Amino acid sequence: GYGKNKVSFVGHGIGLAIDEYPALAKGFDLPIEEGMTLAVEPKIGIPGFGMVGVENTFEVTTGGGKCLTGEAFDIITV
Repeated sequence: GYGKNKVSFVGHGIGLAIDEYPALAKGFDLPIEEGMTLAVEPKIGIPGFGMVGVENTFEVTTGGGKCLTGEAFDIITV
């Protein structure tokens, strides 16, 4: 794993403000409900470089999550 270089959260809600509850992180227990919009943004820290991550936005539906930012989930090597 990435140990201490991992960011402690995976995402958050989006609403009138860009960063809103629920937080997608250990210790936060606000329920995820239909109709919410969530930013899912796993990241890691690279010492001496900065942060690397990817963010996608999802709408929570009765059938699961609907990706609002496209369907390209392939790994891209830069």
